[in-house]
Amino acid sequence: MTTVESAAGAAKASERRLCWAIFLCVFSSYMLSSSREIPWSDARLIYEVAESLVTRGELDVSVRWPASLPLGKDGKIYAAAPLLQSLVHVPGVTVARMLGKLFPGTAGWSRPFSAHVGPSALAAWACVFLFVICRRMGGSIGAALLASLTAAFTTMLWVYARYPYAEALQAACFMGLVYQLLRTRDAPTGRNGLFLGVAAGLLLAAKPVYAASIAGAAVYLLVYLRRRPRDLLRLVPPGIIGMLPSIALVIFYNYLRWGALGATGYTGSEDIPMFPERVAVGLWGIFLAPGKSAFLYSPALLLSAWGLPRFVRRRPGEALAILLTAGPTILVTAKLLFWAGDWAWGPRYLVFALPALLAPACLVFDDLRWQVVPLRRVLARAAVAVVLLWGVGVQFIGNAFYWDHWIRLSKQARDAWLNVPNRTGSWTGIDPEGCGACFEDMHPLQWLPPFQPIEGHWWLLKHVPFGDNWYEAEGDAPWRRYTTMRLNVADGYARARVDWWFLDYAKGHLAEGLAIMVLMLGGVAGSTAVLVREYRRLVDGR
Repeated sequence: MTTVESAAGAAKASERRLCWAIFLCVFSSYMLSSSREIPWSDARLIYEVAESLVTRGELDVSVRWPASLPLGKDGKIYAAAPLLQSLVHVPGVTVARMLGKLFPGTAGWSRPFSAHVGPSALAAWACVFLFVICRRMGGSIGAALLASLTAAFTTMLWVYARYPYAEALQAACFMGLVYQLLRTRDAPTGRNGLFLGVAAGLLLAAKPVYAASIAGAAVYLLVYLRRRPRDLLRLVPPGIIGMLPSIALVIFYNYLRWGALGATGYTGSEDIPMFPERVAVGLWGIFLAPGKSAFLYSPALLLSAWGLPRFVRRRPGEALAILLTAGPTILVTAKLLFWAGDWAWGPRYLVFALPALLAPACLVFDDLRWQVVPLRRVLARAAVAVVLLWGVGVQFIGNAFYWDHWIRLSKQARDAWLNVPNRTGSWTGIDPEGCGACFEDMHPLQWLPPFQPIEGHWWLLKHVPFGDNWYEAEGDAPWRRYTTMRLNVADGYARARVDWWFLDYAKGHLAEGLAIMVLMLGGVAGSTAVLVREYRRLVDGR
């Protein structure tokens, strides 16, 4: 018995090391491939709050974005986003200050590099949570590991890990909720109830819309513990206690900015119908629109669709947990006026659920080992390999350029070809620059094949790195399949540049850039070595 317990303890320790190795491998890879862009738009204010906290111990920022943002207490400018979205950037700001001291003169490039530390780390944790969830539902070490790496490198998570937006935070918090929900279902103790409350509170603090997911988690526990009312009631007090710190953070932050506990700063939108879209249209757009389909931007979801029937049949508890937590928020998103989450890459509002939606793919990976007919096994593995390579390729194309460049260029082409849209009836008012999420401006990006962003990035990748001018590049632009017109996209094309942080360091601080690259490569190499070692140890039972 002692030998068995010792072996079980060693296996758990080895699996914990494997989790840390997954985190370090994914994080280092994300940082190695990180963006050279500074925080823009909403992300700028989110990051500036972190800078203000670290450098001045204050919360105000220097830029009023959007223009309708009200001034806060004492006439200062504050970000409208929740504080948690800024707190995750505190480590990045600290890294920027350290790089500035180590390598004087690199501050201009240290800021964009360090702005991606928080999102990269959080996206990596989301992948670790997927690994642990796959193991809890009976997936093998190899299948769970492959599922976590699939989430990391074949879905939009990689693109959003490179930018200082809040999607990586939301993905990590959501996966934490799903993981703790499954733990609490299996062991409804006060301790698990407390951690479930903490996870729910963090998700709510990341973005209030996830109240729908938290409600779904509560329904899930009611369903599974309906015959054990004492266990269910035992979870309520610690669950509430666990949520209180996050709720207090949200309320206190409102007071510090606007002087009222319930004020959020999102004013000026009272007359805009936020949920006018038909759910069926929103879902069609999120999953099947030519410019936004999740299956195009995250091809690995095809593997989940393939494995969904067996997932529901074999692991109904996990399937219901994902349905009741991800489903409500996706439905709310589909009902939104801005269901696509534009201005962005792919269906931005679906990023939070991508790792969870890959859980069925874990069963696909496991079943590939046991197909009886050799030919069927070969064909199935080939199909999986094609999907995974396709996914990596899509993320590479997406990471090659900051998404703003193609969006601006495509709008310029649209105006020259299809005419400037009539915005007089826009719910958000007339803006000469266009609306970043309105149908009038965004419908080509969402619905028209000539402006498909993946194809657009691929077109830029064939020309920008090679120094082609806009006129040469325009000759085979995606819209040329539909028109013989030569569209002047000089302004938009001039903005486009390959989006990799090292290219900035190479201009005048090559040694410093190489030092950072060696550090990141060391993280990838070291973590990969640990991954291989622990995987072999667990598979061999040593």
